[in-house]
Amino acid sequence: MRIELYFELEKNIIPSDNRAMFVSFLKKTLEECNQGKYYEHYFTGTDRKDYCFVPLFDKPQYEKDKIILASPRLKLIFSASDKSKIGQIFYFAFIGMKHKRFPLPDQNSMILKKIVKVQEEVITSDKVIFRTVPGGGLIIREHFRENNTDNYYTINDKEFEEKAGDSLKRQAIYAGFAENEVQEIKIKTISGKKVVTRIYKQFIDISIGFFLIEAKPEILQYFYQVGVGGHSSMGCGLLQIIQQI
Repeated sequence: MRIELYFELEKNIIPSDNRAMFVSFLKKTLEECNQGKYYEHYFTGTDRKDYCFVPLFDKPQYEKDKIILASPRLKLIFSASDKSKIGQIFYFAFIGMKHKRFPLPDQNSMILKKIVKVQEEVITSDKVIFRTVPGGGLIIREHFRENNTDNYYTINDKEFEEKAGDSLKRQAIYAGFAENEVQEIKIKTISGKKVVTRIYKQFIDISIGFFLIEAKPEILQYFYQVGVGGHSSMGCGLLQIIQQI
């Protein structure tokens, strides 16, 4: 399920490190829904979340610690897996948040004004050209448990496609897809570039652009719904279908 949320802001300025405020909104949304029945399932522990989002701003001007918008409005694209009805849960929870003031940093606030369900494409091919949705990007991270450090790979690195493929395979295995199907997953860069984003006060290298992903249609559908790569539940990894090949 893919949903567009339209907000009005009290001020047309937001922090440049703004992912946390959208995560807080999602948490508050489930806290307010059905006496918080679903909150613990989706916001405790470190398990990967079967949803992703990306914020879109009106003609943003980026400064050191803030973003100035052309108007006090923003759109949030939220996408979720069909499994466990997570999309439906959030959809009805969003309805409960309409017209409620949600506080933001720097004495700002936002109000959810409109909710739109977007028709999803059904993937029937085993090769799809995807684009990272503007405002997001693809984070490929390799974690080393022995010293608790991370390496981040972008399309500027020669290992990128190998490491990205490994990341997608791990994600598909975790989602329950069969090992023999997962091993067929491949990703190839068509065009793009490296950019830097801020997530919880950390500067992270990410990749934006166009990518060809090969996999079983049901795996590609899953990637399309929940996003790919790291930090997808923090505003990265959301994909747009360009062409099924």
